[in-house]
Amino acid sequence: MAGDAHLPRLLTQGLASLALAVLCVACSAPRETPGEAPAPARADAAPPRPSPAVVDADPTPSVDLDDVGPQLARVAWMRMSWPGGRVLAANLPERLDDAVHAGSLFKLVVARAAVDQGLVTPDLHLACPRRVRVAGREADCVHPDFGRPIALDDALAHSCNHFFVRLAERLDRAGLERTFRALATTARVSAAPLGDAPIGLVGLGLEGPKLGMRDWARIALAAMDVSADAQPGGALIGRGVRRAAREGTALALRDEQHEMWAKTGTTLAGTGQQDGRVVAWRPETGEAVVVRAAGVPGRDAARLAHALWQQVDANDEPRVRVGRLREAGATSTPRVEVRGLEDYVAGVVAAEGERSMPAAALDALAVAARSYALAPGGRHAREGFDLCDTTHCQVVGPVTGWSRAAALRTRGLVLARAGRVVAVPYSASCGGRLVSPRELWGGADPGVTRTGADPAAHEVGTWTSDVPVDDLLKVLRAAGHQGDVLRDVRVEARSPEGMPTRLALDGLAPANIEATTFRHIVGRALGWDILKSHAFEVTRTGRGYRFTGRGKGHGAGLCLRGASELAGRGAGLDEVLRTYLPGATLQALQDKVVLRVPSAWQPLAPALLTGAKRLLARQRHVLGVVDARTVTLEIHPTREAYQRATGRAWWTSASTRAEGGAAYRIDVAPPPGPPSAEALTTTLAHEFVHVLTWPLLAQGPAWATEGLAILAARWTDRPGDRGPCPTDDEMRRPGSLERMQEVYGRAASCTAAALPQGLASWRDLR
Repeated sequence: MAGDAHLPRLLTQGLASLALAVLCVACSAPRETPGEAPAPARADAAPPRPSPAVVDADPTPSVDLDDVGPQLARVAWMRMSWPGGRVLAANLPERLDDAVHAGSLFKLVVARAAVDQGLVTPDLHLACPRRVRVAGREADCVHPDFGRPIALDDALAHSCNHFFVRLAERLDRAGLERTFRALATTARVSAAPLGDAPIGLVGLGLEGPKLGMRDWARIALAAMDVSADAQPGGALIGRGVRRAAREGTALALRDEQHEMWAKTGTTLAGTGQQDGRVVAWRPETGEAVVVRAAGVPGRDAARLAHALWQQVDANDEPRVRVGRLREAGATSTPRVEVRGLEDYVAGVVAAEGERSMPAAALDALAVAARSYALAPGGRHAREGFDLCDTTHCQVVGPVTGWSRAAALRTRGLVLARAGRVVAVPYSASCGGRLVSPRELWGGADPGVTRTGADPAAHEVGTWTSDVPVDDLLKVLRAAGHQGDVLRDVRVEARSPEGMPTRLALDGLAPANIEATTFRHIVGRALGWDILKSHAFEVTRTGRGYRFTGRGKGHGAGLCLRGASELAGRGAGLDEVLRTYLPGATLQALQDKVVLRVPSAWQPLAPALLTGAKRLLARQRHVLGVVDARTVTLEIHPTREAYQRATGRAWWTSASTRAEGGAAYRIDVAPPPGPPSAEALTTTLAHEFVHVLTWPLLAQGPAWATEGLAILAARWTDRPGDRGPCPTDDEMRRPGSLERMQEVYGRAASCTAAALPQGLASWRDLR
């Protein structure tokens, strides 16, 4: 469990990979009416009944995210830490201080009051007739008809007006006032009285107290952050605001790399104009955003909040200067385009990969592209940019949804050797054999890449291109070769794998050219499909030269065709990269690992540190966590020293605890026998899961945190049904090694059962 991360010493068999099923659900996002937030249709919902209150449900954003900078400058927003409420950045803060009604944000207060008063039970379901009239005012629902009575989490996710009117009418008004004041106290806000307006209108946030949006945001966040164990029904509030960002009114905030909690709202200003607002929270990073946007509904305020977070993330990225050689031609000065790193990586994946490639292969390409961009080299420094957009560096294309997804899944992941990022080569298809980049162009440490037969043993395609002699002569003369007659072109030198490395140019001076340079100048001048790969032969024809070859690309390093084959057989990102790039190690730029070892372990320290960084990066990718971590890893000299430092039992192997912010400490007991980095692999893989999931799971049930760590470390076959989920007391005080093994087995079984969609859905355990 996080905090008391006991690891049974004798759980030594690796968990076989779970079959991870990813469920994609297409959602729509109807528009809001005042006091009501829109909702997408659920898969199990009946089609919505026609209603004049329901407008076009087209999910196309009315906010142009391509021009979001100017739009964000025109709306009021604030980023703040939560818990705490420290302002990180703000725009038009005076608008956030204008006193306004809460709108649908107040539904969170109603939900908390209903929980406090014991009204929320698993049996509470209300049928929504879709038409709501309160004190002579219409507040019809615009969410789809679920075809069934709905619960509190449904109502929060899709902002059902009818549900909250009826729930508010059941509340004791004085109790609602007490809950509101308690939340205001927690949020450090001075609460105005509820007043005597009809409680149904107060429940919708259309009447009652007026506060500035920064105060409403703090109250909403306090209302969201309810402990699932505090009172019966409390878990439904958290589930509802999570679902809002996954499928409901705040669908625009959906984020596969972070858990998102959100609530939208819309009111009408005095002019009759819509006034949209959203409060969103990333519990994993402790950051919240509030947006108030005039003239748009709450769902579009959510789009702006999403764009704001995207902008913040992009501002933290390195910049890449790309020279657009492909559009410049052979002689023109290229345009220089400055792009954020992750946007650049997504563009490379779009150009160099294919949508049909398995996710692990696309992710391997994204890691290779990011590493190539960040590795020292300065290929084009004299020309005023970092990388070109040709095969000389990396081709860059328009970003697609699937290419951006690969960049996001691997955010910050790179390949390193001896502590430095390395530029690893890759090609579309190696033609069945892998060649050393040093043999081809003198690049990369020969120990980084695999050479010889492609281990994926995939089918190899062939190609043929004919080039007129006059065209080839013109290209070579433009590249600096002198002479009027090109009498012959032939392969003059080959790599050990048979690839041409140098060509003879009879009749010209210089009389030879490196094969890589030849491919580049021909591609830039005549087209990049003339010489599709580096595995080619050349023969003379009546009009010029015929080039025949196999594969596509230079054939060094990562073979994308082979990577796709391996991924299709079930290989993950780390396995694919280690297959083709055995001399490089997967690492995350955002990780800092500090290693402390006793003297007997000093000779192993470099390998242990490298291995620890690889395991942490691998677990990041498995769990989809992208935020920074600082980890102090200490291996104690004796088991007694470990017990003194942690207070844990002798049969445990490690203990993890948070040290504030994104800092964590892992204490490790020395394994039996001589020092061995391999002996700690499963232990560290287990503990790194706690480090990565701590912000969300540390306060949850212990069986979930430990069960997830066991599954993610993959030590044994997928556990079957081993009985009821263990209690926290059983997890923390098992009493013996044998009892701990039994309890942990039950925890793994319960966690596997709770994650039918696989480890990627681990955030559902909260």
